[in-house]
Amino acid sequence: MLSDYLPMNSEVLHFIKVLSWSLKARRHRFRIAHILGENIVKVLGGIKDIEIVADPASADIVLVNTNSLSDSMDYFVKGLSKHTLLVVLNIIADINKRPELIKELGLAGFTKSILPINGGIAIALKRGYNVNFFKKTVEVYRESFIYGPNPIDYNTASALYILAKFITARRKGTIVEIGTGRGFSTLWLAHAAKETGLHVISLDNKCDRVDYALKVLKTLNLDDHVEILCIDAKSYDHGSKDVVYVFIDGKKDEYHQYLKALEPYLLPGALILAHNTISDAHTIKPYIEKVYAKPYKSITIATDPKGLTISVYI
Repeated sequence: MLSDYLPMNSEVLHFIKVLSWSLKARRHRFRIAHILGENIVKVLGGIKDIEIVADPASADIVLVNTNSLSDSMDYFVKGLSKHTLLVVLNIIADINKRPELIKELGLAGFTKSILPINGGIAIALKRGYNVNFFKKTVEVYRESFIYGPNPIDYNTASALYILAKFITARRKGTIVEIGTGRGFSTLWLAHAAKETGLHVISLDNKCDRVDYALKVLKTLNLDDHVEILCIDAKSYDHGSKDVVYVFIDGKKDEYHQYLKALEPYLLPGALILAHNTISDAHTIKPYIEKVYAKPYKSITIATDPKGLTISVYI
């Protein structure tokens, strides 16, 4: 039944709406294809600016479940563009039926992230990076745990990459990161920017971290797509830049101040992601209150135990 996959009040539906609102601001008709039966039109068809299309190859998002993905894996590998978002519904609830399915997605060339909402969904996009890039991320991940600060985990990094690539393939502007750390998350944002022809501005007030991250980016020839600055993000002047995608992972009690400083530069529909919004909810409370009120729409997801809040600037 459809209600098993996408009930009207589901977090999955809200997540899809957040993405649609981001593209709506650019007057982009948000196209969704599915292989879940015609009743899904009743759920999605009534949402303004969402168009149900028959051909997955022409869609922004393709909704499937584990059975339809398993039956049509070859088609999705060959038929989807490198910027089409594949959303596998009920992946956690149903994975016991096909435990090898997640591995198959990876072998088929997709980057995937598991979002534990409703029965769990996997978001997946064809990856544009190679094995050398991934090996370098492992090195930086390890170094971050040794010397600090602790990095986001791989599931969250994959979500950053997937959503950055999905949005910036359809919207032009600047990607901003607040809290470079040793550059683990920066690497993923930089590669997404390279693939869609955009640029990342990453800000951190610890200069030794900035120096390390710059060296890492140069080894992967990603430095042309990123500018890393040792500066207080609350006072940085972005000039004439239009900001379309933001990742915040700086000082937790300053999140709301970072966002306030960025607001004059945000394009309508800009997507803002903030880490630690579950683990540090009390400290980050002013930020949470801000993005759960107008002019924002938000959803918080435990992509890792620390939590990730995804907001769209309406």
